[in-house]
Amino acid sequence: MNRKSWLIIIFSILHLSACSRNNRTASIELSGLNYKEVGIAEFSVDGSNGHSIFPNGGGGAFVCCITIQRTWHAGMKVNVRWIEDAKLLGPWKKRVVEVPKYTEHEIGIFAVHFYPDDTVKVLVTTKIIGHPDYPYPRPN
Repeated sequence: MNRKSWLIIIFSILHLSACSRNNRTASIELSGLNYKEVGIAEFSVDGSNGHSIFPNGGGGAFVCCITIQRTWHAGMKVNVRWIEDAKLLGPWKKRVVEVPKYTEHEIGIFAVHFYPDDTVKVLVTTKIIGHPDYPYPRPN
């Protein structure tokens, strides 16, 4: 084989190995839902920035992107940080949150739910709040 053939083979192998690494993750949109009486001025998940959320609002805005593993594994967690009330900008609140099981077919958006007691739940889903199978209903 000549040098050009070897270069083509090496380039092809490198290209295929890069693609296989990229197939292990997915970049999906990030969305927040706020069930608190105070707004969320800013939030992030593992360093990916979300949007501001009005009190008792959210779910309609999406920010690109957060990178997740295509294959869920037990013990998968994310770091969620947020600041409440855009007027006062208090200290960052932080939670380490377990990611519930998902399949590759459920990879659509990464939803972050903020509750009045500072509990945070996350979800990888293709469903929107209000769907009968959505696991986190809006609290009363």
